[in-house]
Parts: sequence; structure tokens; C-alpha cells
Amino acid sequence: MLAACAHPHASPADPPAELPRDQTRAYTIWLGGARVGTAIETETWSPDGVRLRRDEAMRFLRGDAEVELATTIDIDADAGLVAQRVRWTERSADTTRHAEALRRPTGWQVTDDASAIAPEAVPAELVPLLIRRDGAFAGTVFFPARNFVSGTGRIDPVAPGRLIAQLVLDGGPLVEATIDLDRDGTPARVVDGEGVIAIRATTAQAAQAFPAVDLIAATAVPLDGPRGRRLLLDGDIALPAVPGQSARPSGSGVAVELGAGLPGALPPGNVGRDRRADIAAIVARVRGRIRPDLGATVPARDAAAATAGDCTTFALAYAALAARLGISTRVVTGLRIDGARLVRHRWAVSWTGRAWIAVDAAFGAAPAGGDLIGLAVHDADDAGLVAGEAALTQVRAATWAN
Repeated sequence: MLAACAHPHASPADPPAELPRDQTRAYTIWLGGARVGTAIETETWSPDGVRLRRDEAMRFLRGDAEVELATTIDIDADAGLVAQRVRWTERSADTTRHAEALRRPTGWQVTDDASAIAPEAVPAELVPLLIRRDGAFAGTVFFPARNFVSGTGRIDPVAPGRLIAQLVLDGGPLVEATIDLDRDGTPARVVDGEGVIAIRATTAQAAQAFPAVDLIAATAVPLDGPRGRRLLLDGDIALPAVPGQSARPSGSGVAVELGAGLPGALPPGNVGRDRRADIAAIVARVRGRIRPDLGATVPARDAAAATAGDCTTFALAYAALAARLGISTRVVTGLRIDGARLVRHRWAVSWTGRAWIAVDAAFGAAPAGGDLIGLAVHDADDAGLVAGEAALTQVRAATWAN
């Protein structure tokens, strides 16, 4: 994920004395040491400005489900690299989603959303051109492929040919990426905060076929030793005080005790009648409607009506229905114990009127706990999901202890 920076103003600029040459760049995309996709970027210049297009094709397994996603982002910008229109399309086996953002006098207007993005915000895919031109920026950025989520980004040089990018949403730095520049001033290698690596490639390398790898296995953390009373997690970790876990510093990481009866220490909500029965009914409703399908991709805003999806879909659907009934709920991103490994997972926490409990709608557990390690607690929207995903790479190793 690239943190882009804003142009200081949104007015058109005169074309440069000599137009940059048209370019096509290819990248291979990797996660967990395995190739998962390809991206092709093209920039086409005219006296009026530039059209930038990014075509990204992802292919991987999630368990037994094969997932193929094709994403296209088209950006029209003036000669001063001020974007005027952004179009986004995502195609999977059974769905096609698209949206468009147009610059208006009051800001960016997304066609299927009443909200507006700040006028100075820059689409993230325009970042390489801004870097090539100016070297470093700070300002507002938005991500078309993440439902136009926006935040504050900055990019600074830290060594010749190397930049560090940071993205801040609401509450502090969430994503940091390292960018190594090619001789033409555009990225040759990008390593983002989620562990995704994009590497500049030749056209022939980008066209090479690659086997679909199990994304769950590729991102899992091995869990060493026979099961004990606690988990020792190695990494730059500060676990939230969600119900179902109790953590304390230990060596280079934290020691975690797990259990459904552990109350956590989230700020209490308003005391009222016990909503546990309502929570259980929502879980049953979600499980009755949603079919587990690791190959399904459902955006946050559509999760409440989803009929198939993964743990994220279950968590978001539960959170949406709980909110409609006035039950305070937040989503948790973290890890679940799966035999001798920790796999990425999402669930929720809800205020019963008397206490917070963990709710894992994907597995029908309320209260949940004993096999869940929360790394981030956040809102049930796209910005929250981005924040949660940034925490998933914090755990380097895990082992059982008594």
C-alpha cells in the first residue's frame, strides 16, 4: 500500500516544456515468498495531461477455493499531475464492481456515494509520478480499490534511491512502506506494511504463468511446542484489551493468556438490560444466511446483505445487524489458533449492557475466546479494515509456554 501525498493546490498547470515519454511498467506481486499476481501500469501523455492506467490480476487459493481478481484503475490528470477523474473496476468469477470519482469545486465526488473526498486528495496510484517529479510530498491520499478510503500520507527519502512512505488514518501511523526507485525514478520494488512485495519485471517475466498458492498457509504463523497455558508472541506488538485475552510484556514480545471468560479492559458502555439473547439471535441469523465461501469477496457496505463470504463477511454482517439493534459493536482483526499455526481471522466485540464479550459469528461463538488473539480493534468499515490489516504482520513467531 503506497501512501501518496497531495499536490499543494488543485488548479490546472501549464504543460511542461517537453512532455514526459509514454511508459509501460510491469510488476510481479508476492506474498509470503509466493507469487500471487501481476500489475501492468501505462502512462500516456498529451499536452492536456496524462492518463494513468493500472491493470492488476491476482490469483491464489484460500483453502480449497481458487480466487481470481482483476482490478483496473484509470486516472485522468492535468499536466500538473492534478487528478480530475478516477475510475475503478473489480471483476471476480461472479461479480463486477465499479465506481468513479470526479473532481468538483467542493471536492472529489464518488458516483455511488454521497460523501466527498477532500479536494487536495491524490489517488494512490498517481504516487509514482509525483515521486518521480518532486521526490517527496506530504498530504492527503485516497485508495480507489479500498472504497476510496482516504488518509494522510508522507513520503521521505532515507537513502539514495530509497523512500519511506507512511499512511495515517484516524489514530496514528498505520501503514509503512519501503520504496526502492528504478533508474527512471519510478518504483522498482515496494514492500508494504501487509507484507506484499511488488517487484519491477520485464514483460516476459510478468507474462509467466505461476501456480496458485494457498494464501491462508502463506500468511500463517507457525505455532511451536506442545499446548500450554500461555502463548509467547515475538514481534513489535501492543495487543488491545479486548475480551478473551490478557497480555503482558515478555522479552521481545508479549505473553498472552486466552479464554472466553477473560473480560478485557475496553471502556464500558452504557449500563442497561442484558442483550446476550439478542446477540445470540443475531449470530444465528447471520450463520443461517451466509454460506462459508473463502472465494467470495464482499465489500464492507454490502456485508449486511451478503449470502456467502469469509470471516470478514461474517464479522461485518454481524456488526451491521447489531448496530441496527443498538448494540455497541466493534470489529477485531487478529489471529486464530488452527492446530500448529495461527491464521488470520476477524470477529467482533459487543457490549451486552453489562460487559464486553467477544463474538465470532463465523464459528457461532458468543462469547468467543480461547483460540483468538486480537491484534487491532476498529470500526466496521473500510478504513477500519485497512487499520486492522496493518497489524497482521506484527507477529513474527509464536510458541506455547506454561
